[in-house]
Amino acid sequence: MKNMLSLIVVLSSWLAVYSQGSYTEIELKLKCDSIIEESNTLYRYETAAWNFTDMFLAKPELMETIRGVLTYQQGDTIKCLVIDDQSQCTYEVSFLNESAPCSEVTTYRSLSEYEMNLIKVREKIRSAFTDEKEYPIYSYKDYPLNWILIPFKDGYKFYAISGTSKGGVIPFGNDYLFIADKEGKIQSWKKFHSGLLPVEVTEQMPMIAFPIHSHLKKEPFISATDICTFRLYYNQTGSTKFAVYSPALSMYFVYEIATNTIRQKI
Repeated sequence: MKNMLSLIVVLSSWLAVYSQGSYTEIELKLKCDSIIEESNTLYRYETAAWNFTDMFLAKPELMETIRGVLTYQQGDTIKCLVIDDQSQCTYEVSFLNESAPCSEVTTYRSLSEYEMNLIKVREKIRSAFTDEKEYPIYSYKDYPLNWILIPFKDGYKFYAISGTSKGGVIPFGNDYLFIADKEGKIQSWKKFHSGLLPVEVTEQMPMIAFPIHSHLKKEPFISATDICTFRLYYNQTGSTKFAVYSPALSMYFVYEIATNTIRQKI
C-alpha cells in the first residue's frame, strides 16, 4: 500500500508538470511575475510618451525645429525630451507616475553622453529594418507602431507595440521585440502574434467584457506587450480583464486590471 501511494504521488506530480508543458506551478508563477514587471515598465514608458506628446503639441513654437523625441528612465522617473534640428534638447518633462509630470524644463541644453548614446543605439537598430526579408515588420492603416528602447544589463530591448487613434479599440497584435548588444547590433528578434488582432466595439456589440485571443505556438505565454496594450486602451471597451490561449501549454492566461495580476486556467 505504501508503494502504491508513493506511485500515485509521483504520477500526480508528473501529470501536473506535463499538462503545463513541463513548467511547474512555481516556474509558471515566476514567469508570470516577470511578465508583469516588464509590462509595468512598458506602461510607464508609453503613458509618459502619451502625456508628453499632448504637452509639446500644445507648444507650436517647438514644432518648427523638432527633429525627434527621446524617452528613457532615470532613477524613479521617466524623462521625455524634444530634440531640435541642432541636436539640442529644447523641452524636457519628467514623470514620476502616470498621472502628472513632476518637472518641466523649457531651457535649451546640450544632450548628455548617455542621451546621445541612446539615440545612436536606437538609430542603429532601426537602420537594420531596411532589410525586409530579415526583419519583416508589418504596418497597418490607422495602427502605427510605437517604439520603446529599454536598456538592460547585456544591451537593449527594443519593443514595438501597435497604437491607434480610433475609439473603442484595443489594438492587440503586430508587436515585436528586438534584443541588441551594447553597440546596438541586433542579436535576436521575435513577434508575439501572427498579425494585428484588434478588439473593437460596434453598435451591435457596444461593450466587450472579456476579450480572448490566441498566441503563436512558439510564444507560449501572455506577453508584456499584451498587458501594456490592454492597460492603455481597456477603458474604451468596457473590459476589465482579457485572456490569451496558449496552444503550446494548452491553457489560458487571464489578466485582470483590478489586481494587475495573471492567473492560469486549464
